[in-house]
Amino acid sequence: MSMVTCTGCALLCEDVEIRDGRILHACRRGSTLLAHHNEARAKPKVDGREVSFEEAMKEAKKIVSEAENLAIYGLDTTTLEAQKIAVEIAEKKEAYIDDNSTFCLGDFVELILRGRLPTTTLDEVRDYAYVIFYWGTDPFHSLSRHMSKFTYYPRGKKRQRGYEEDRFLVVADVRKTHTAKLAKKNAKFIRVNDDLELVQAFIDAAEGKAPKAYQKDVPRIVKEMEKSDFNVIIGGLGLRYGLKGNYEKFVEMMEKLNERTKVYFVPAGCHPNMRGFNETLFEKVGEVNKYSFRERRSSKDFAFYELLEKEKIDAAVVIGTDPVASLPFEYSKKLAKIKTIVIDPRENFTGKIASVVIPSAISGIETGGKMKRIDGVEVELEPLEQREINDVTILSELLEVV
Repeated sequence: MSMVTCTGCALLCEDVEIRDGRILHACRRGSTLLAHHNEARAKPKVDGREVSFEEAMKEAKKIVSEAENLAIYGLDTTTLEAQKIAVEIAEKKEAYIDDNSTFCLGDFVELILRGRLPTTTLDEVRDYAYVIFYWGTDPFHSLSRHMSKFTYYPRGKKRQRGYEEDRFLVVADVRKTHTAKLAKKNAKFIRVNDDLELVQAFIDAAEGKAPKAYQKDVPRIVKEMEKSDFNVIIGGLGLRYGLKGNYEKFVEMMEKLNERTKVYFVPAGCHPNMRGFNETLFEKVGEVNKYSFRERRSSKDFAFYELLEKEKIDAAVVIGTDPVASLPFEYSKKLAKIKTIVIDPRENFTGKIASVVIPSAISGIETGGKMKRIDGVEVELEPLEQREINDVTILSELLEVV
């Protein structure tokens, strides 16, 4: 029997077992990652031609050393140790550095790190939370073990009677998702027309006023929250984009609710170590993403896709992500025009247009290190094996030439 820390998502489940070839306790995403981790592996390439690892590294070093406007992008699937080296490279090269949190949940993490939103750990949610409010996220699909390990279903230290009696589930979304279908007994589903309108309704209810919208739902939920001194809102991408950048209103709502009871906020989770990158960069420069070491500040103009659109960079190091697969086509065309180094365990679309491809190890399966769970808890990875070449060794070599 082997134990492994699953890096399939930001929950970083530490209880996954490999026993007699069977994968136990993993969700669909984790099982797929573990069962097929040896498939579609990347090979060292220069301009699409397969070469030795040493030749690929030599060309990558040349690109990094000669770049005048370098961007480093990705890093959400690698370890804290690798992230720190990447930040050091960016600092010495006066380069840009960014990750997927720019259009994911980075804004929420920043509010937490700046002390604007009260937060807690998922372990404390499991033990103490009464109202569990999923807002703009469908963990049934995106974080399959979220509800069973940490929120609605488990028995906690103070919540021994289970979800039938000891939890109150709230799901707010634009449609009735699979998670929303669970909101039946001792629960409430809110079909959201406008997230800011719902935020205002909670502010009104917390102030003792009758909300203009969601009049049947919101006052009931506030009353349920007042039954406990521990409640949690778990916000996803639906909430992030529904706020339309108006985070001050959401912060105000949290402040008003906390005048009545205790309500914490935890991001729903994205990539396995997105939170780790945000905290690593924040510790260094006081910002969580889209940062320029040349100008010593963060700006939306320094987001990776903005740099591509405005043709501000002449080289990029892409680590553990696939922007060609996720960004609009016009950005991919511009990425193909610059010198791009892809560091990744697997073949991907960005690798097909890259100047250099350097294969690496899969964090958590083939190499150890540390990551930060989405709630900020540091997790030590327990890999199945140790590959000699990984993100840390690759980035350490690139650091030598800057």
